[in-house]
Amino acid sequence: MKKLIHIGCLSYFLIGLAHVVLGSVLPVLLEHYGREYSEGGTLIFTQFAGFLLGVLVSPWLNRRFGKRGGLLIAVSMLCAAELTYTLLPPWGWLYMIAIIAGFGFGMIEAVIGTIIIAAIKEKTAVAMSRIEVFFGIGAMVMPLIASGMITQGWWRFSFLVISLFSMVTFVFWSKKLLW
Repeated sequence: MKKLIHIGCLSYFLIGLAHVVLGSVLPVLLEHYGREYSEGGTLIFTQFAGFLLGVLVSPWLNRRFGKRGGLLIAVSMLCAAELTYTLLPPWGWLYMIAIIAGFGFGMIEAVIGTIIIAAIKEKTAVAMSRIEVFFGIGAMVMPLIASGMITQGWWRFSFLVISLFSMVTFVFWSKKLLW
């Protein structure tokens, strides 16, 4: 069970990073693309719509592919979306990428919560609260990472950080030791 909680913490840390990265780099992203702030708000809204879709679709995907399969799909989607953000594609593509990223971390959040609640029989609330703390740590750390990268002119690599954490998370969830 400890391994499950640890990988759950890593997963929620990843979700925390992913939730706030777009907002953390939004001013320089908009400057790079020559866009207005309202278009940035639309981009963030699009990511939230993807998040909501991921949460709502996760039960169906879990039935079809299993919790592990659904989780690996979601982590892969998040990884690919964040890697694509790093490449700075044309502005119009960012809306689709935002939907995919949001879908990925929305589904991850829903599936991890379900797995922990189903697997941990004693002190379930304690386990979930520990995992939620890691969400907060990720959400707190990403603006610090992004601001350091913005200062160096490397702001686009803030997305790469999330993609790399996604890869690590994928490896841990794909290991048979946890199942």
